[in-house]
Amino acid sequence: MGDFSYPIGSANQNAVVFRGIATAPGTCGELVQGTIKGEPFLITCPIDLWSEVTVELSEFEDHNRELDKSCRALKMTLEYLGKPYYLGSIKRNSLLPESKGMASSTADIAATCLATARAFGQELEPETIAKIAARIEPSDGLMFPGITICNHLTGESKKYLGQAPPLKLVIADPGGTVDTILFNHRKDLASKNFQKEPMVRQATELVTRGLLTEDWEMMGRGASISAQANQVVLPKPHLAQWRQWASEVKALGVLVAHSGTVMGMIMHPDGVDAAEAAEYIGGKKPEWKVWHTSMVSGGLR
Repeated sequence: MGDFSYPIGSANQNAVVFRGIATAPGTCGELVQGTIKGEPFLITCPIDLWSEVTVELSEFEDHNRELDKSCRALKMTLEYLGKPYYLGSIKRNSLLPESKGMASSTADIAATCLATARAFGQELEPETIAKIAARIEPSDGLMFPGITICNHLTGESKKYLGQAPPLKLVIADPGGTVDTILFNHRKDLASKNFQKEPMVRQATELVTRGLLTEDWEMMGRGASISAQANQVVLPKPHLAQWRQWASEVKALGVLVAHSGTVMGMIMHPDGVDAAEAAEYIGGKKPEWKVWHTSMVSGGLR
């Protein structure tokens, strides 16, 4: 996407000084999330649903105080770049529902960081964007290339696991919302994560090995184990039924938003078509929102 800069107009009090655009993928929850030896981490699952952010910086009025997280990201990026604090307009075009575990906030924050830098003709490393995002709230690692293991509380990338598999997903949202910040401040979270660590270790080994060897069935088994393990932390009332439907359409496995509401199926490339599977499930649960998309590699565009 193009980057543009404009001179300050003396006659027009709303003249744009600089403009930058960036897009970030959302996620279908996570392939794995939990702790190992008490350290929190997740394995990313970016998908082909995006948030596009346009940042316009000027000397004058700030038009977007309601986009609090994005405004903070803009200000923190300007501080990192050593730029004076311009007031700006942040325009978002996103297909990601909020408070569902699809990384809508992380996508908005990450895209805002990069769009702000691009307004000045600069790029930001994923590590920088991740650290800014983590200072605002616990964040997904969708800004890192491919599929990665990262600490979602610090923004630190731990391991690159390869490019995204060429697989389709069916996603369902039965309803409700989860506040990411409140979830990560739960007093029982550490003990619940400790309780599920054995299953999380197994899930991590399977997903990691599956991605590195392109064994998608192994990856699917690992994601399913992590989804089941998370029932002690944030139970999905319909997970058993979801797993049954996944079996009926011969999916590779299931995954969940570990701190959200959505559930996903990882479709077998030679199995039931994702659109057909989504229609099948939507017919059984017309009150749910059900759709299909593809896994994609992380990284901002």
